[in-house]
Amino acid sequence: MACYSVEFARLLLAAGSEVDVLCKVLCEKHELRVRPINIEGYRTAITARFPGFTKLEIQVPRYKLVRLPWQQWEQDETPNWWRSYNRVKHERHGYFANASLGNALDAMAGLFTLVSYLYEKELRARTAQPWPQMLTLDPSLSSDIRTNSRPGHVLPDFEP
Repeated sequence: MACYSVEFARLLLAAGSEVDVLCKVLCEKHELRVRPINIEGYRTAITARFPGFTKLEIQVPRYKLVRLPWQQWEQDETPNWWRSYNRVKHERHGYFANASLGNALDAMAGLFTLVSYLYEKELRARTAQPWPQMLTLDPSLSSDIRTNSRPGHVLPDFEP
């Protein structure tokens, strides 16, 4: 997970940038009362409305990996991958080693979490298509996921 490269830097920067945008979109979509301006503000707003957000497991089935990209929010901390994203973005020459496989994977898992929360109705209705091949949600959120390639997930913070 510690290996780093230009390609991982690209993935980390692209995913981190989208995370920033989708945090804002999620706050606007659910009319969260706080108008966040940074990741700490998003943490406050999102976790107040969605307490299960930090516990959502993102799986990489091919490699039997489980990622919890927002788990550090439970301790009121910024995720390591987010700090690495900012370091690579602003001071790449000094922090290029932060453009690692682990950070890129966690940034993409963090983005996948946000997309899942933004499109929870489509996940529940099994209309989220195409279903991704690399990342997926915890199968326990849907009894159909083992036999049906369509999602049908009910996320922790939403009524079944």
